[in-house]
Amino acid sequence: MIFPDRTSFTPLSTITLPSSHILHPGSCNPSMDLVVLLSPPPSSISNLAANSWKGKGKDIGSKTQVSLWRTGGSKVWEVAVNGKVAGLAWSEDGLILSLLSTSSSVNTIEHLSVHTGEVIRSIPISSDIKMGTTDNVEAGQWINMKWASSSTGWPEIKNGSAIGIIDSLPRVTPVDPPKPLNALPFMRQNTAPPPKPTLHSSLTTFPCLLPSAIPLQPDILSISNHQFLTGTFPFPDNQKQGNALLELSRISDKMVGFLDVILRSLENAEIAFREGEKQTLICREDLETCAQQQAMSTPDVHADLFRFLMTGRSGIAVNEWLGNRLTGRTITKWDQTLDTSFRTIQNLIIESVSPALERLILLLEEMRGWSRTPKYQTKLHIHKKDITKAIDLVLGFAKLVDQMRRDAEHEMKAAAEFMKWLKYEIARAASQDPSSDDLPTPTHDLKLVWSFMINGFVHSTFHNHFPYLLVRPPKDYLPDDFETYSRKPIRSLEEVLKETTSELKLDGKQIFTTPSIMANESLDSTGSESLSMDMSISMIHRNDHEDADGDLTPTGILSDDDDDDEDLRSRISSPDTVEKKDYTSTEEEVKRVIQKEPWVWANTLIRDLENLVKGAIGDIGTQDQHTSSGTLRDSRAIVNGIWECQIHQQDPQQVWLTYTINSVTSISAFILSDPDQNSTCLSIQFFDDEEIVLLLEFENGRYMVTLRYIDLLEGMFELPQEKLWTMQDIINTYGNAFETIPPMPITRSRYLGPTPMIEESDKKGKVEIALNGRKGRRLGCVLFEDGKEVQVWDLDIDEDEDEDEEGEEDGGMED
Repeated sequence: MIFPDRTSFTPLSTITLPSSHILHPGSCNPSMDLVVLLSPPPSSISNLAANSWKGKGKDIGSKTQVSLWRTGGSKVWEVAVNGKVAGLAWSEDGLILSLLSTSSSVNTIEHLSVHTGEVIRSIPISSDIKMGTTDNVEAGQWINMKWASSSTGWPEIKNGSAIGIIDSLPRVTPVDPPKPLNALPFMRQNTAPPPKPTLHSSLTTFPCLLPSAIPLQPDILSISNHQFLTGTFPFPDNQKQGNALLELSRISDKMVGFLDVILRSLENAEIAFREGEKQTLICREDLETCAQQQAMSTPDVHADLFRFLMTGRSGIAVNEWLGNRLTGRTITKWDQTLDTSFRTIQNLIIESVSPALERLILLLEEMRGWSRTPKYQTKLHIHKKDITKAIDLVLGFAKLVDQMRRDAEHEMKAAAEFMKWLKYEIARAASQDPSSDDLPTPTHDLKLVWSFMINGFVHSTFHNHFPYLLVRPPKDYLPDDFETYSRKPIRSLEEVLKETTSELKLDGKQIFTTPSIMANESLDSTGSESLSMDMSISMIHRNDHEDADGDLTPTGILSDDDDDDEDLRSRISSPDTVEKKDYTSTEEEVKRVIQKEPWVWANTLIRDLENLVKGAIGDIGTQDQHTSSGTLRDSRAIVNGIWECQIHQQDPQQVWLTYTINSVTSISAFILSDPDQNSTCLSIQFFDDEEIVLLLEFENGRYMVTLRYIDLLEGMFELPQEKLWTMQDIINTYGNAFETIPPMPITRSRYLGPTPMIEESDKKGKVEIALNGRKGRRLGCVLFEDGKEVQVWDLDIDEDEDEDEEGEEDGGMED
């Protein structure tokens, strides 16, 4: 074959690399002069052993280094990605680099920012994609990945829709947890910015959209037999981009945002509760230490503290605790910590959790409306029963968190009254003359002090919500038969009164009056005392099974476990009204109430909503899996059809082209060179809608050539429409059907230089090219076997029309 004597491509730069790298065919950024290179993890034990002594880099063996370079030769950034990179694709605007990372445990799609290289979103992907080994990937066997621009934009948000209403409301964000007290106020504070929030780990599999300050277009990322809307939302490939699926994706993305707020708010609420509980345990351990020194048991010292509240007289242990271990400064710190803790819990529920749940109900209500609309019924697989069940779950969750808010409010008020009482007793003990008029006036509420003594000081009600567990949050779910939100019909007054009488146990049983109630009744019912009495009475026992709207009783005087009067008397005789415990044991058994744990509700809510969205999407259709194998091949979809090119390994090698439009396939074949020439095709790739770029190797060196395939359409042979032809079927059927195959017509060519002499040990992969055929960015990168040098070429239209210009360009290259 005689190559045209041209220098069609202009050399731009040469990127010298410190180590061996891999060039992916899609490495060139489509909108900027950037190219991404991969440095695979060491595949031999010797390489791992050589790096094992290094401190920072000892864990790099399981990671792939991804580096972004300017075509001028300077590096922009370099990051490490877990596992091996089996596929790569740039978004249409060039701002997002999508990588398919594979490992032995999980396969993930990593979306990286072109500016910093940080991971914007990482989502797991099913393992039914054909993954090659490390050697295959290094040799150029890649999973097909490609971003496709959307033909239509997002549907307009309608007035009155759930998203329209939510967008008009204030944004819901999680409240920050309380900051710990600064023990060294004069020490220099860390001014580093807080870490950028990422999606909660419990939501990695929930369908969502790629986050962006400006909403992304509904482009689709295709990965083998999978399609993802904006690169993250699983999209069925057997359906077109209907408005119903696009609207569902936006609602699902909103759900993810609200669920993330709920999860982070629960984390912050638990942190806040632990902070207050830690300070309470410190003071309680001081009291129990005093009791041990006086040979008193823990229940006895708690009872003595209650006796001190009611009579003003106590034993030595309580006096030692109030006089020495518990000072005014300690009480002030304890009071501030508890006040901050419970206020934070209330703010989290009021400002974050409850608004997020309300907005989830709006989204689910709109989906329930879709289930009644034929337009959506034909596009989405949604069922009214499942949506109603999810709404009841959200309502039950909202009911629980509101009860938590009221528990936090009550415990905060009870703690404040408890601190008032401690300060009063310390001040009273400090007075020398009992008959003096300077004695402090008691302003505390006995009922609330007693309530905190039982529920806060001994066993907080929040232990039912946030139990001490090894795994937090626990991966448990509500029972399937649990009624999340009861919807009772209207009942008659007689039935309600009968049930109330039965629950209050007024039929033949006496209601005992506790000392705290008698003490409160003896007080003047004015001012704050009257208000606190009303608040205390309003927190009488509620039936957890029938009416969970009432507040949790602060004393637990009445409960469903009170089977007789003797048991009731024993429970109200001491502040230790909780279950009898074996205080000799070192560890207390954690008794969980699943229905009161917000983490269990959150896990159930995430599971049900995720199943609801995935069920509405339907089964993700499958198609033939295409993986770039050792055979040199490439394909390109244009407006009117699909072109495909493959190198047929014959002697000499052949180039086979197919063009498919409306199920009609046409073929054409060429030989790379004359039979007397020894030629090899090293790489092949479509450049644009008109040309194919091939990298050929001859005895005298290597050439980069182009084939203008768009001009070959008229002379192609049309195949019979008896079946859907694949490239392999065509070669097997028509490989020997042609008597003579003409040489490949070369449009443009460039001599790259002699074949480099590379030792076999330095050959990490095959020769690869990466192209960018967009106008204004028409360039190509070539990486040879050693992987340590990238040549960047300008592949724009020929401007070398006369020999003088060619001579000037040749001279420039020699320089």
